[in-house]
Amino acid sequence: MKINLSSGKTKEMDIDSLTVENLLSELQISQSEVIVVMNGEVIPEDHVLRNEDEIRIIHVVFGG
Repeated sequence: MKINLSSGKTKEMDIDSLTVENLLSELQISQSEVIVVMNGEVIPEDHVLRNEDEIRIIHVVFGG
């Protein structure tokens, strides 16, 4: 699986039917601070990912 991080880095991982929630946990990324996008659409935490997927993890900025 190819993971594009908002920092500009790209990470390759071999996964086996992980959910978005499990992937974020493995990467030690807080679910409340990011959105996960695949094919231009935000995907939910319970979405099951496959090795051929390519996702982008975008950090959400709070404040004013």
